[in-house]
Amino acid sequence: MKTDLFASIVANLSDGIYVIQHDRAIFLNQRFGEIFGYRDHESLIGCDMFAKVYPDWQSVDLFRKVHEQLLSGNYEKISWGQPSSKVDGTPFWIEVEARLIEVQGEPAIFGTFLDRTDCKLIGEAMHASQETLRLLLDAMEDRVYVVTDDYRLVYANRKMRAALRGEMEKEYCYKLCRGLDEPCEDCSTDHVFISERPMQKEYFNQLAQCWYSVIELPVRMPGIDRPTKLAVARDITERKEAEEKVRALSHRLINVQEDERKHLSRELHDDLGQRLNAAKIAVDLLAQDLSSTPGDIALRLGQLSQMLKGGVESVRHLSAGLRPTSLERLGLVEAIRNDCDQLVGRRGLRVDFTHHGMEGVRLSQDAEINLYRVVQEALNNVVKHAGATEVGIQLVASYPIVRMRIRDNGAGFDPASCKGKRCDGLGLVGMAERVDLLHGSFKIHSNPGMGTRLTVEIPIADDAEGEPARK
Repeated sequence: MKTDLFASIVANLSDGIYVIQHDRAIFLNQRFGEIFGYRDHESLIGCDMFAKVYPDWQSVDLFRKVHEQLLSGNYEKISWGQPSSKVDGTPFWIEVEARLIEVQGEPAIFGTFLDRTDCKLIGEAMHASQETLRLLLDAMEDRVYVVTDDYRLVYANRKMRAALRGEMEKEYCYKLCRGLDEPCEDCSTDHVFISERPMQKEYFNQLAQCWYSVIELPVRMPGIDRPTKLAVARDITERKEAEEKVRALSHRLINVQEDERKHLSRELHDDLGQRLNAAKIAVDLLAQDLSSTPGDIALRLGQLSQMLKGGVESVRHLSAGLRPTSLERLGLVEAIRNDCDQLVGRRGLRVDFTHHGMEGVRLSQDAEINLYRVVQEALNNVVKHAGATEVGIQLVASYPIVRMRIRDNGAGFDPASCKGKRCDGLGLVGMAERVDLLHGSFKIHSNPGMGTRLTVEIPIADDAEGEPARK
């Protein structure tokens, strides 16, 4: 019963099965006969496997040598694929697996056949597709390459190969791409392999004197058992140069604006302010001289004196707004404190200003005036747009940076959708440009109904350390 069951199972397998002992076929199933086109496979049992059973004389030597390797004891199992042909000469592709067994105490070989012709055709189609893909990659103006985790280039398209400084098979990627003797400081290989998303970065290649924008993602390369990443690098030098020109122009405009404000502040304070003050003194003296004159002349002179006094105060206020004297005389901390005190007095807001580590820190004039302008603009937004009742300003110096945070409990907004006149009125672009002028970072966090928080970080210039500190 068991023999019949096993025979039925073997007869219906999709694999062709054979057993060879002393070079003769001692077992062949029906599927073996079908694969090779034999009408009567049973008549082949007992025949020489390599001389009569296996029908393709062109590949029989390969078939025989594999079996000799098994019988030599070097392998217990071997799998391979090879071209073959049927008894009628029809070519096809077979996949074979053979292993060493014993039959009645003597060595024999048990093997299985699979017709893999369709897979071979698919493989050829994939090869053609890969060739098309290679041509497309070589036609790209972007640099496309694949790097292993041990800094070896395993693929480079035409554009990338043309830029390499050495032979791809002999040198590491950092030597080929940048002429360095050790991995690049900004290499993101480790981060790419643990990231679930493609990574994007920009870097300057000192060797090529070019800027590149690179997208990197982990990939699996056939035949390579190490982690690999695919990178696509685009030359953005022209864009960077254009951005730098725009940035330089923006910085120049800011500096010109500050110079003009400084000039107007001095003109208002030293010229117009002094003239108005002199006029007020003259009116006061005239009022004293005419104090005994009948009528309302003394009263009208007194009113004129008050008007002139108001004009002097307005000029001083305008002058201080254009170029705060407290900033020049006392420094950034006191200038901010002064503005906070005025905001509390005029608007009734609760303002909490704290500073840490600023003692002994001397910022450059550009750093002080631009940080001060950011505070001015932020407080202006609180008054005009936020509807806040509380404001917090924190200024912290921790070498090598100064960090400033400004928060409020006002209406807030959505920075991602901030476009048009409303955000122009917030002055965010101007604040960001001022921070950029100082080579710093400007971040804004806000949500409707949840207030706004600005964070500014700027480096402390080394050349400012030797200057006398303003307390």
